[in-house]
Amino acid sequence: MAKFKLAKGKSKNRASLQSGLPCMILLGSGFVLVLLFLYFVMKYAN
Repeated sequence: MAKFKLAKGKSKNRASLQSGLPCMILLGSGFVLVLLFLYFVMKYAN
């Protein structure tokens, strides 16, 4: 019987999570800024 070894990809998963976190923070803050901008535009539209 052949023995299969698992691929070691744990370090890649950690690196992808660390590199994805700033992107998610940037997207979240951009979304909040757009919502605030639309709120003030609608508030002072009249």
